[in-house]
Amino acid sequence: MIPKTMRAMVLPHFGAPMELREALVPKIGPGDVLLRVRAAGVGLTVVIMIANPGRVTSFPRIPGHEVAGEVVEIGAEVANVKVGDRVVNHFYLTCGACRFCRSGRETLCTAFKGYVGQASDGGYAEYMRLPARNVTVIPPGVSDVDAAVATDAIATPYHACREEARVGPGDSVLIVGAGGGVGIHGVQMAKLCGGWVVAADVTDEKLAAARHAGADAVVDARQGDLAALVKRATDGRGVDAAIDFFGSRETLQGALGSLARAGRLVIIGSRPAAVFGADPSFVVDPQRMLYDMLEIHGSRYVTLTEISQTLELIRQGRISPVVSKHFPLESAEEAHELLRTNAIPGRAALVLEG
Repeated sequence: MIPKTMRAMVLPHFGAPMELREALVPKIGPGDVLLRVRAAGVGLTVVIMIANPGRVTSFPRIPGHEVAGEVVEIGAEVANVKVGDRVVNHFYLTCGACRFCRSGRETLCTAFKGYVGQASDGGYAEYMRLPARNVTVIPPGVSDVDAAVATDAIATPYHACREEARVGPGDSVLIVGAGGGVGIHGVQMAKLCGGWVVAADVTDEKLAAARHAGADAVVDARQGDLAALVKRATDGRGVDAAIDFFGSRETLQGALGSLARAGRLVIIGSRPAAVFGADPSFVVDPQRMLYDMLEIHGSRYVTLTEISQTLELIRQGRISPVVSKHFPLESAEEAHELLRTNAIPGRAALVLEG
């Protein structure tokens, strides 16, 4: 039986810490599903977005966009899932009808309605409402925690490596922010695609985690110019692809400078000036871009199909989710603070009991 109220971590207003509150269980519409949340990934994306003015559309708001749960109720028009299914969600609220949605590029939706956890309540709660078009079934053998973090922290590098960086056998690949919650899976994904991986980060613990995840070489970005360090690690050649999960001016400039001829820079990390107080813009030399035929790609999340493919890689044991810390629902603010101080290698997750 579905209760009338639930526990939830709520943002009361912009800039405030989250509060554990008793909230009403959401009512669903004909095209919606109601989930009993089992796990929610906790990453820097949600920390940045709730601190960036204008991203949360109204308050109070329940954050959380990496969610695994059990379907406990479906709307009258829902046909893709049934009560009892274990599912995960897509982060973007899209129309499904524009030219980008219809061509499999829904992250560029021209009628974009915002993000789960910002324009609608998210998964830091015992129950959550979602459009049925936003969910896909978790395959047997994949845990709730692994499935939750896969929706962003693993699916994002899956898309970046395959579609944007086009990593192939023998390619050398720089992963910037390689010990973080997304970067650690970027190391694994680049290896799975056949890449020789150089991992860059700024703490001993994260560098060790990246090496454990399969990095062929590690670069301590505290030791000097990133491009020079990468060139040294690649015998002066540079890398065929650089994927930046951090997104500062320094890392983007260094990643661009690390590229070999015909190299691809893929930008995933975002550090808005409104949150971090520093302009992330970097300088591009058009003559070098032309002469070396370099490419710069923005990699904006994933498709729902790519989430399903990522879950299958986990089921097959070809990718291993790295979730280094578990928290109860009421400790979400503690998890966010650890992320703000760069203190969590890999991913963190909220685990809901009951």
